[in-house]
Amino acid sequence: MNKNEKIRIAKSAEYLANTADCGRFGRAFEMACARPNSRKARVSAQGRADVSVRFNGRYVPAECKTNGGRVDDLLNGTNKSKFVIYQLTFTQKHKATKKHDAWEEVRNVPAVIVPTELFLNMLRECNALKEVAHDGVVDGIAIQPSSKKMFERLTAYIENYELTFRNDMDYESWMFEGVVL
Repeated sequence: MNKNEKIRIAKSAEYLANTADCGRFGRAFEMACARPNSRKARVSAQGRADVSVRFNGRYVPAECKTNGGRVDDLLNGTNKSKFVIYQLTFTQKHKATKKHDAWEEVRNVPAVIVPTELFLNMLRECNALKEVAHDGVVDGIAIQPSSKKMFERLTAYIENYELTFRNDMDYESWMFEGVVL
């Protein structure tokens, strides 16, 4: 284990310990997505690519997203990431009705790697985008993690293409030929 891997592990623990931070899981996920020999030691700034993935023998930028992460920069093109690495861990809470007690449905999708445009098109088609507002003012767009259609499409993506993300993997263009989401 190199020095930066130790730093990433310590930073991830620090992020996860801050229970007041609703983005702590995304920050820890970003650190976990860094390649083993990467010098990455902190979370990337807003609008900058989070990590690099090896694609066709070159390093290309990728954006790490979890659950309801913001996608403003991907939608408006300011973030030039070629891939999105997405992981879903979501608990859908269902209210009690006259016929059923309240219940919870857990939806998990392991980290997948998807070409950025394909990922954004899937979010649009599934109506899985939501406005983010602070103090009544809309200031961004995020993923709607409760979208059942999105969950089903991501699950099918894994079953059909087996394109789960590994931070030590070298990806090739043939792996993504004909891929739909």
